[in-house]
Amino acid sequence: MIPRYRKLLVTTDFSPLGNAAIPHAYAILAGRGGTIILWHVIDVSGVPDPLYARYAPRNAPPGQQQPGLLQALFSSLEALVPEEARAEGMVTTEVRVVETPGPVHEAICQEATALEVDLIVMASHGHSGMARLFLGSVAEHVLRSADRPVLIVRSAG
Repeated sequence: MIPRYRKLLVTTDFSPLGNAAIPHAYAILAGRGGTIILWHVIDVSGVPDPLYARYAPRNAPPGQQQPGLLQALFSSLEALVPEEARAEGMVTTEVRVVETPGPVHEAICQEATALEVDLIVMASHGHSGMARLFLGSVAEHVLRSADRPVLIVRSAG
């Protein structure tokens, strides 16, 4: 049986490399339709994750981010929808911003399960050697932990 992808969770940290997976996700659904969930996480644990961009102030408790921050993140996610996808109109886009005090990869996997997505699509920053040893990889953790298919888009750099 050939899998049919209709609902995709696409993660981004808003970096150019993190955004690289977005066009690939839309390409999967092009001409067929479906739903793309553009997703960003705010890590509220206070422990810096050098692989994931931070938009939350470190001293703000969960749920009490700067006024307007969430709206700015929603707007930023909406701006990442490719113009071709908007013009075609066959793919529905939802944007989600989630706060988590835990590991980012766990939040991604939990959201994928809760939202019943068919595929997780994310970019890899391509760290190797010592950087990967010390920093780890959110994409690798998701790949090992997810209970559904994961498409990793490798960075060009």
